[in-house]
Amino acid sequence: MHQTFETARMWLRPVAEADIDALVSLDADPEVMRYISGGAPNLRSDYEQGLLARMLVHADQAFGYFSAFTDAGEGTYLGWFHLRPSVFDSSMLELGYRLRRETWGRGLATEGSLALLDHAFEALGQTVVDACAMPDNAASIAVMRKCGMTYAGMFNHPRLETLQVVRYWVRSTEYAAK
Repeated sequence: MHQTFETARMWLRPVAEADIDALVSLDADPEVMRYISGGAPNLRSDYEQGLLARMLVHADQAFGYFSAFTDAGEGTYLGWFHLRPSVFDSSMLELGYRLRRETWGRGLATEGSLALLDHAFEALGQTVVDACAMPDNAASIAVMRKCGMTYAGMFNHPRLETLQVVRYWVRSTEYAAK
C-alpha cells in the first residue's frame, strides 16, 4: 500500500530511491541540520550506506517517511515528514518533519503534521502519537503545540544517549476534541 496525502498546499508520497538528490540537498543546509546534527550534513554516502534504506523500510505500509512537494505532479520538493514507530515506545507512532529553509515560517510543517496526525488517529487507530525535538528548537516545539501536543518531559534520546530532547505527545481523545 503506497499511502499519499494531499493538503491545501502540499502533496506527500512515500520517500523513494529517486529522492536521493533532494534529500542530500536538504541535508546540505547547515541551518536545516542545526537541531539535528549541530549543522553537519548527511552526505550522499550516508544515504547510500543505509540512511535511505532506513527511510524506505515502511514505504509499502500506511506509515513511514513521506516526501513533500508543492503538487501531485511532484512540483517543487519541500522536504519530508514521517510517521514511524516511536524511538521511545515502538507500540506508538512518532511524528517528524524536515523542510527546506525557504519554506520555514509558512505553516507547512503544521499543515503536513496535521494531515499525518489525522491519518494516525482516523485510519490507523493509534491512541497516542509523540514527537521530539532539541530543547532550543523553538520552531519545532511551536509546531508540536499547534498540533495539540503537550509536553511529556525531557529525556535522553534512546538512540543517542548523550542527547537531551523534549518529548511531546497527543492522545487521540485530545486530538479529536480540538
